[in-house]
Order: sequence, then C-alpha cells, then structure tokens
Amino acid sequence: MTPLADNLIQRLAAAAPGDTAVVVDGGDRVSLGLSRADAMAVAFTELRLATDRLAGAKVDRVRSVADALTRRLTYLLEPLTPVEIDHELAVVQMRSTTPQQDNEQSAYYELLVRAGGSLSLRRYRKPRGAMREGIDATVTREVLGRLVDDFVASTA
Repeated sequence: MTPLADNLIQRLAAAAPGDTAVVVDGGDRVSLGLSRADAMAVAFTELRLATDRLAGAKVDRVRSVADALTRRLTYLLEPLTPVEIDHELAVVQMRSTTPQQDNEQSAYYELLVRAGGSLSLRRYRKPRGAMREGIDATVTREVLGRLVDDFVASTA
C-alpha cells in the first residue's frame, strides 16, 4: 500500500462513527465518511480523493481516468462502467454494471470523476417506486487501501 492508504487505515483507529477521516500526502487529500470500523471491515458513506493532477483537466483526461478505474476496480461487489459524460463540466459518472437486486430494491456504486480534481465513491439503494438513498459501502481494510491506491494510480 502507498503511504496515503496506510495513513488512512491508521487514522481509522482514532476516528469515531460519524467522523470524516482525512489524510494528506503532497497534492493528494483522501477523506472517508466513516460509519463504522472494526478489525476487519470499514463501512463508509463516501470515499473521496482530491488531487492537483486533475486540476484544469479536459473531458478526454477525465474519461481516461474513468477508463483506468474501470480496469482497476474489478474487486468490488459489482464492476463499474461509465454511464454518463458531461462534456461541458468534464465530469464522468460511473455506476455498477449489474446492480445488486432483489424483489424490493437495487443497490449500486456510483463513482464521479471531476475535472476540478476529485474522485468520489458512494453506494446507493433504490427501493422500487421510490427515490434513491445513500447507504454504507462496506469493504475490508485491505480493499479500502487498494481503493485509495487505485484512485491515486488512475490519476497519475
């Protein structure tokens, strides 16, 4: 793991549910909206990387970051793929290719890649006939570190 990912994992020891754990390394800033953490897993509302490497990026650069993330993030519950590109704002919206579904609802990841320099991962649930709502994403500590590393590597 990179120092940024290691520092985030270590920061979790001092964070309480509801806190936002933040670590900075050079031009990269990772923040994690913590719901809960134990020795094995972490539940979070949002994982965000803010980086100087995407400041002023054009839509082609943002799209290449999204494509790199599609190739790298194959270990999540569902694979991600770009679903919408806003050429004017240079934002790529990615979602789970095949959301988790049952008779009552579907659940999926959404990842936004923005030209201003941020990537943000969230999980949503959409009950049938209702608006979507944010839910916790739960991953192992190892997967959390890998997500941070892959966010950074995709923007390099």
